Amino acid sequence: MKNQTAKLLAMGIGFVIALGVLPLVMADDNFDNSTVQVTLTENGYPAIAPSDYHFIPGDTLEVNMQVSGMADTEEDIFDIVICKVGETDHDKCKWFADNVTPDDNGEYHTTVSGDDTLFWSDDAYRVHIGDENYYDSRSIEISQGINWFNFNIQLYTIIAETDRTGYVPGDTVTVFYSIVSIKDGSLITEDAYEDSDFNGQWGVDSADGETKEGPNNFNDASGSFEFDINTDSDPAGDFDIGIWFNGTYGGDREGVEFLSAPWPDFRVDVLDLALSTDRTTYQLESVVKVSVNTIVQWAGPEPDVKVKIAILEGTGVDADEVDNYGGDEFYSDAQGNVFYAFSLDPDDFTEDETYTVRVNITKLGKKAGDEVTFDVKAGGRAISANMMFTKPVYTSGDTIDVEVETAVPAGADTDFTFIYKVKDGTGGTKAQEASSSSFFSYDVPDNFEGSLFFEVEVYNADGDFGSDSEWIEVHYAVILLNAEPQQYESGDTIEAEYTLESILMDNPTFFYKIRDSGFNIVAEGEILDSAETGSYEYVVPDVASSSYRFYIYANQDGVWVETFDTCNLAGGYDVEIWVDNPSYSPGDRVVIHYEINARGDEGLPDKFVFSYGMSNGPSYSWQSDSPDGDIFYELPDGVNEGDIYFYANVQDGDGNFIGSAGEILHIQESANPLQWVQFGGVALITWLLLILVIILIIMMLLRRPAAPAGAPPAEPEPEPVAKEEPVVTEGESPLAINCKSCGAEIEITTSKRPIEVMCPSCGETEMVE
Repeated sequence: MKNQTAKLLAMGIGFVIALGVLPLVMADDNFDNSTVQVTLTENGYPAIAPSDYHFIPGDTLEVNMQVSGMADTEEDIFDIVICKVGETDHDKCKWFADNVTPDDNGEYHTTVSGDDTLFWSDDAYRVHIGDENYYDSRSIEISQGINWFNFNIQLYTIIAETDRTGYVPGDTVTVFYSIVSIKDGSLITEDAYEDSDFNGQWGVDSADGETKEGPNNFNDASGSFEFDINTDSDPAGDFDIGIWFNGTYGGDREGVEFLSAPWPDFRVDVLDLALSTDRTTYQLESVVKVSVNTIVQWAGPEPDVKVKIAILEGTGVDADEVDNYGGDEFYSDAQGNVFYAFSLDPDDFTEDETYTVRVNITKLGKKAGDEVTFDVKAGGRAISANMMFTKPVYTSGDTIDVEVETAVPAGADTDFTFIYKVKDGTGGTKAQEASSSSFFSYDVPDNFEGSLFFEVEVYNADGDFGSDSEWIEVHYAVILLNAEPQQYESGDTIEAEYTLESILMDNPTFFYKIRDSGFNIVAEGEILDSAETGSYEYVVPDVASSSYRFYIYANQDGVWVETFDTCNLAGGYDVEIWVDNPSYSPGDRVVIHYEINARGDEGLPDKFVFSYGMSNGPSYSWQSDSPDGDIFYELPDGVNEGDIYFYANVQDGDGNFIGSAGEILHIQESANPLQWVQFGGVALITWLLLILVIILIIMMLLRRPAAPAGAPPAEPEPEPVAKEEPVVTEGESPLAINCKSCGAEIEITTSKRPIEVMCPSCGETEMVE
């Protein structure tokens, strides 16, 4: 009995203790696992939103809780509350989730309906998380939760920029602004607000209060406004611009809300400049470039500044201005730049003299100045230097010979000093030498393999200067391998020729290997000839691989050198095109003949897709199943005259490239049909000229005189004819006769016989016996 009583008493005591301890454990559990994070899912809006956690009224909010470090199996219970930032009154919070528990992964997810957020005013909000008594207990301040996450509700944002980043007192500042939806960047319109006065305000404050503008009103959702910096004030440093836009969305708003945009501050400071010349030393007849940049100190460029430039001989107060150089009517551009250039005329400038460029700038009563000097010296001209190496490949132990070619301007000293430097890939110096010789040699160490940097500097007594540099790769040994033919067919013999370039490998063992396109070894072995050059062959089988890779290896004293070359099965396609006429007029139809042939044993695809056109005209697409045929192209009416390239690209039905071809089209307005009409591939004018030549040849043959015939048989001589005596007219003087040709009388004034007389009428002559 006593034992039973003791047992019951013990059980009662344990039960009581359990009842007291368990709530403590449960209550403590919330704080044991107090590493709790609460976030919202990002809005997914474009970059126009101020952040990924700015939402518009009516958005559904996705609340995410993550509890980490869950060390026991007890249930964790939390409250989640959403209030405005700084709110302390529980009853004014916008939303809460009471007594929620995470899942086995320590996660909890819930949403806030868009019907709830629709009437939340534009403001900054905070998601709070606390223990199970957090929201119900009014004695716990809102700010005393376990953790929180900030976000914003706002329908729009304001984007604004000033026209510059810096100004001087008296400058006019222009501000460009737009009021846009954070959801899609669209411009806010009055239709987006019910019962809205659609008014905005802006204001400006300087850090020292010297300049203050506003509040000023505006009634447009996009535009600009201006204000002036106080001219009489000292530079005031940074300025702030505030812009806000009033409006209501829905009927249940807690007063008129405003949004102040995070504008980029601008700065007001003193007027200043940056001055430089492109070099510090010049020679006579060189060109000096002066660069002036007018700025607001510590802020940026200042435009429209008046710039005065003077060039002086000497320095300081004793410097004398050089006439006809510089000027006082320069104004800086939008970037604050003024550039002035002049040449050093030997009539105005002298060698071994220092000159000063003095610049003074003014704007709005503000002034600044600066000066920079440069020297005029003899020499300083560029010497052209070019290093030439005697070999294309260098190996360990090799000697690298360098010759430097030089060229100088006319009249320059040609006695040079060369400074040679050799460095390795890490920048370490391997050799350095000064010499009057344009030849330099470097012995590569036997144990060196890698990159060498060669550099030469060239000087003369005039102070002229030149340089050149080049990287040289050094290998322990190099094998050159060439396998031919590069494109083969079944049954071909491919010969792989190799050459070893090395100083140290003087008696290597050579090996070869050949792999097919599947990387299978089809042949390998040792090359018994250990000469530095050699070859090996491979006969392509009847069933040829699409490619073969030829390897060559050289091995000596533990050093292994290799290389390879690849040959491919002859394949691919040849595409040819030609056109029907040598000349076309705008608007003509061009007939393009095409022919596609496969190389090697590769078959033709069953479909051809053509893309064709002129280089400066429309292009078209056309399909065919024939490897030869015609395609057609209509020339545009307004196409330019002259030679125009016509192209045709061909693919198979799977989009694989087959080949391309081109042709030149001669475009000529009202082209002569005799030139482009063809018969048998020959222009009509060519046929006409050929026919004309044949006709001329025939005519010439017909007009040639006949060849002389053989001598005819001899005929008996004719009887002699009695000599006709001159006719003497009866009653006339015997010293006159009648002309045998015309009958006119010919008077003879002498009795001498025989005599030749001439008729005064017809001019014929005859003998009188």
